[in-house]
Amino acid sequence: MLLFFVALGYPLALPVLMPALLKAQTPPQHATSGQVAILVGIAYAVALLLDRQAGRARRVELWVVPARAAGLTAASSVVAHLVGAYVVPEVFGGQDPAAANGAALQCVAVGALAWAWRTRVRAWAGDPVPRVRTPARPVRGGTRRTATVARPAAGEVWVAMVPFRDRAEAARHYCVVVGARSGYAEVLQITSKDKDHREDHLRMEHEGWDRTGKPSWVEIGMVPRRVPYESFLSDHPQGPCPPRIWREIQRRQAALGAARPPRPPRPRPSGGPAPSARGPRRP
Repeated sequence: MLLFFVALGYPLALPVLMPALLKAQTPPQHATSGQVAILVGIAYAVALLLDRQAGRARRVELWVVPARAAGLTAASSVVAHLVGAYVVPEVFGGQDPAAANGAALQCVAVGALAWAWRTRVRAWAGDPVPRVRTPARPVRGGTRRTATVARPAAGEVWVAMVPFRDRAEAARHYCVVVGARSGYAEVLQITSKDKDHREDHLRMEHEGWDRTGKPSWVEIGMVPRRVPYESFLSDHPQGPCPPRIWREIQRRQAALGAARPPRPPRPRPSGGPAPSARGPRRP
């Protein structure tokens, strides 16, 4: 575990470690502003990847992940500096913080901070998302297991076995979740077949959910398909639906709901009196 913390903390602690290492040289050297900028950039990139991976289960504003990554980068530098200035001399008896033991201790402290940060962000991202248990699946050796996965949320793109509209079969497709229900989600299918000539399909950008670059179209203004939660093929979404597409889907779904005929009234039990609009008479 210590080696893991060292490996995780080293790139995050670079903005503090490298200037101290250069200063300890004979003769002493000083990092230039350009070198410091590169070191901070490396630490920020690692923090960004760590935060993005930990918080991918929840949709957030575009600025949230970069802001959290900047906070983790700054906190890592502060921890590395404090450990080098106060803890290393106490532990190693006045040893230069730039020495191998001191640098390792700084990396361990920063790695532990980064892991705690990741754990907290992951818990925060998973708290509001209900969890569902998928049915047991056969695995090698004849044993079976169950898995707990995040329940798909509206506005997310997932991979699932999406049922056909004209027959009782399903095929693997990307889909946009438009609603979460008890036991199933309502989705609109995404296809790579050219649907530019169809008014019930809309060309969809790949921003945030697909890296293949293939053209894609999503159903729009149609009755959503029902996909049981056990038919989703991953434990996390591919990413958020592009904002422009999601706004149009919401608009079309609202119009579709308004255009549906009202439900017929429930039939009265035979033999019973007809309900009165005025309610029961008082004696």
